[in-house]
Amino acid sequence: MGKPRKTSTMKTITLLLLAVIAVSLYSCKTATVYTNVLVPAQITVPQHIQSVGVLNRSLPAKGEGWSNFLEGFITGESIAADREGSYNVCKGLAFKVNTNPRFKAQLMEGEDLRGTGTKEFPVPLSWAEVDALCKKYNVDAIVSLETFDSDIRRTSRSRQVERAVNGENVMVTEFMEDLNIRVNAGWRLYDNVNKKIIDQDVFYDDKGWNTVGNSPEDAFRKLPSKRNAINDAGYFAGEMMGIRISPNWVRVSRIYYKKGDDRLKSAKKFVKVNNWKEAVVLWSQSAKSPDPKIAGRACHNMALAAEMEGELNIALEWANRAYKDHMLKKERAYINQLNIRLMEVEKLKEQLPESGN
Repeated sequence: MGKPRKTSTMKTITLLLLAVIAVSLYSCKTATVYTNVLVPAQITVPQHIQSVGVLNRSLPAKGEGWSNFLEGFITGESIAADREGSYNVCKGLAFKVNTNPRFKAQLMEGEDLRGTGTKEFPVPLSWAEVDALCKKYNVDAIVSLETFDSDIRRTSRSRQVERAVNGENVMVTEFMEDLNIRVNAGWRLYDNVNKKIIDQDVFYDDKGWNTVGNSPEDAFRKLPSKRNAINDAGYFAGEMMGIRISPNWVRVSRIYYKKGDDRLKSAKKFVKVNNWKEAVVLWSQSAKSPDPKIAGRACHNMALAAEMEGELNIALEWANRAYKDHMLKKERAYINQLNIRLMEVEKLKEQLPESGN
């Protein structure tokens, strides 16, 4: 019974070692480059909407403030922190939208339109209110923060741990504090041209902190400010709404082959300075190599160069050549990435104005 177990263990160790060696060899023959890619929004907003106003309507209406105060008093949540957090949500949305090519956004600061102050959506704004605000700020639509709420949970724990004290191992009590915050941001997008609410959605963001101290007070002092935590989580929730309604730039990584023959090695210096044309001169020669391994790697590199120049269909042709003609098995993943990008480009044509294509 003992021998089979030993053989199985040795096989497992051998396979793990082979896997580590394979990964190491692969990483030695490749290098990574980064580029920014424009990806579509999660929803398609009508193209007649070119500018949006960002409205904070999440603060409680008259009569709602007392119940919110009681809830905050019981749970330890701060009404002032939620008020500040809601403004950061709006700032996060405006920032994300304005750093991308679809819309221009401006904050509708100073407007006093109230909601419930809770997770519950209020009655939608009247179209008379929407129209008046759009004319005042010269925008086509309003993205309104209709709800904002934060839930805070704090727990205290302790445990016995062994520590060296004066050269001896002794058991001491270690105190721990856990703080978890969830923010809830609910949005409506009012299309003033068609008088239609074209989107309503809720975003959540969770943040957690864990601290350890020699006493309960020591552990508690190490926790971050609740207000700062709510502000950070709120800003992120605003950015997520920006991604929902506007195409946005994301950073992606790509690999290329730097070893195989002298031309692949030499092309590396051109890639480092984004001189893809000079790299292509070398790679195109290696793509004709009688060695299928070298040719496959060069074809992959040619595909990457085409992608970097925005020629996705040409990139796909080269990638398929690497995979089908030269049996570069790892190329399948890159082919999938290119197919996804081609679908995203078609979606972007629907979302971006013609001048932005």
